[in-house]
Amino acid sequence: MRFAYPVGFIGWKFFARLGLPLRVRVFVMYDDEAKVFVATSDDFLPEFGLTVESDTWDGIFKEIRIALEEAEEICLGKTDDKVRLDPVLRPIHQLS
Repeated sequence: MRFAYPVGFIGWKFFARLGLPLRVRVFVMYDDEAKVFVATSDDFLPEFGLTVESDTWDGIFKEIRIALEEAEEICLGKTDDKVRLDPVLRPIHQLS
């Protein structure tokens, strides 16, 4: 396991600009009623709230990547390819 600095912790934007890998916690659940996977993260709050959905497992990964690119631009401004956001997926179970 390699080190990645958590997004949302003090100084995360500074470390991002230095090129240190960043860890983003993304919670994923399956909504039985809507028949979609839903992924959320509040690590970027208050600047950016990440919520995406897709009807396939592969699709949710693509949606997460797109949302992370948007979060990078909103929270850090236009950056070079040095910033690396690594999502850590955490499954959550829907309560009945």
